[in-house]
Amino acid sequence: MMQHLSRFVVVVIALFAGTLCSAKAKPPTGVLAASVGNSVILVEPTSGRTITLETGPVGWLFPAPGGVLFAPDVINSQTSVISLLSLAIVDRLDGLTMPHFSANPDRYTAIADDVVTLSYPDRAVIKRISAKIVHPWQVIMAPDGAAMLILERLPDGSTGTHMSTVNLITSQVVYRRLLPGDIRHISLSPQLGLLALADAENNQVHLVEPATLAPMAARPTPGQPIDVAFTLDGKTMATAVDTGDGAGILDLAHFKTGKKGMQLKKTHSIPLSAAPVRLAASPGGKYVAIALDGGSVAVVDIEGRVITGTGALPDTPRDLRWCDPTREGPMIADWSDGEVPAEFGTFVPKVKDDKSSGLEEPVWKKPPD
Repeated sequence: MMQHLSRFVVVVIALFAGTLCSAKAKPPTGVLAASVGNSVILVEPTSGRTITLETGPVGWLFPAPGGVLFAPDVINSQTSVISLLSLAIVDRLDGLTMPHFSANPDRYTAIADDVVTLSYPDRAVIKRISAKIVHPWQVIMAPDGAAMLILERLPDGSTGTHMSTVNLITSQVVYRRLLPGDIRHISLSPQLGLLALADAENNQVHLVEPATLAPMAARPTPGQPIDVAFTLDGKTMATAVDTGDGAGILDLAHFKTGKKGMQLKKTHSIPLSAAPVRLAASPGGKYVAIALDGGSVAVVDIEGRVITGTGALPDTPRDLRWCDPTREGPMIADWSDGEVPAEFGTFVPKVKDDKSSGLEEPVWKKPPD
């Protein structure tokens, strides 16, 4: 199990507005996606300009290869398919599509009580595993698709929090355990061989061995850790902390490994103007973005340890993803039962000559002064 999990690379998404990089760091790339109210808002990284897509009330967002984002509306039982290349909704699907991808772009795993692996984009069932997953909250996939970690809980935590590991090769649920505390989010560092658990009840981040959940270390936080993410190199752990006074901090812990094993190298604390609700790391691993209560986003240059930009959203986002539209993948098939309305546009794969795509220039909304 650890062999598969150790190759996992955390890829999450962030937002930026205004001048978003220090003198040393390269500007962040990608597209931020935030689910807010009845919309998904895309933010252009260098200027902070936004495009608002009317999707219905979306909770979690699900990036896919080929510059695609799935936005399921649980209330109305439909899923908007968003092209991050044309920056538009290109399809609406009946039902809920919540795909979890590994490094393999030709298949994904979905959870609906069972754990089901399907081919992509044609959605043929490859394997079904009986797992009895009732309330999936967060999923971490091994990059080769061999294993997955599943955090289960309700938003209010009333049923407790469970952790399951599923071996997708042997079709076995390796374990399902009730976790102590109030675990809000998790993150995996394959380089350190650690799984981080953000425990808002005990104000600390537990560091455990992923295959067994054996405790390895703990990092106390000055408030409730709401979200946690390792950077791409797996050596920096970013924790969004609600300090309980209407504000928060971003806690950065840098680790190193050597003959003495894993050691905490240095730490930094960056004040936040409001309580954090979500955290995302950039695809390049140099930045993190924190969604804040009330509808704003702060972007932090990890190396410079400074907030390099902020962005305004109409309300507190439910989810925040830093998407990489350049990730290669297949062109999605037409999954809808009927024709796609003309105003949704046509999804096309990324092309070198934009003039040949037939896409109109997207209309960006300028950021507020």
